[in-house]
Amino acid sequence: MTEWGQLLPLALTIALSPLPLAGLLLMLLAPDGFKAAAGFSIGWFLGVLFSATLLALLSSLLPHDRSAGTRLLQVVVPLLLGVALIVLGIVQWHDRPERGAEVPLPRWLMALDRLTPARATLIGVGYAAFRPKNLVMAAAAGVVILGAHTDPTGILVSVGVFTALASITMLGPVLAYAFGGAAVRGRLVRLREWLVRNMPLITVLTVLVLGIFLVLAGLGEGLRQALS
Repeated sequence: MTEWGQLLPLALTIALSPLPLAGLLLMLLAPDGFKAAAGFSIGWFLGVLFSATLLALLSSLLPHDRSAGTRLLQVVVPLLLGVALIVLGIVQWHDRPERGAEVPLPRWLMALDRLTPARATLIGVGYAAFRPKNLVMAAAAGVVILGAHTDPTGILVSVGVFTALASITMLGPVLAYAFGGAAVRGRLVRLREWLVRNMPLITVLTVLVLGIFLVLAGLGEGLRQALS
């Protein structure tokens, strides 16, 4: 499987995060909340960039000779991540609230609409860079990028594109709010309500689909190596 066939699901796993997206929309739609939402989205971008760059650099310390160990990592890492996500999705499905039950939002999420832009930026950096799921995906991305490039330019370009894809769900609503007018803002209100109402199901489906995709990516890479 190509480099981006493996990197895309990793970036989407970071991007498709219902809880921080709901928090971003709460900030964005609060009175005078645009600056805080913009700070959170920029912080998210910087956090992903930091973790992806750091872990890609750490991955670059591995041998560059495409040894059997490096090739094995390209197969085993997505397989293990995929299986872990599938198991997590099954557990979350079992523990989901009953249909029609009200889904309470965490207290910290409800407080986001009162943040200053500086604090929102710091929270965005911390949430994107140090959330365990994001760190694992960034580590896997570093292994994939290492397997595709040995030159620094290629690594930096791949990290940059990966970061942009992983941040699109946080940057997109802010840009839409700023330039889309009243109609777009109304859609963002409906999106926030839909996210809050369906967050458990969205989370489960996202985890399961991406887990299956990662398993298929690992199997595809293993097949490619076996045939090459």
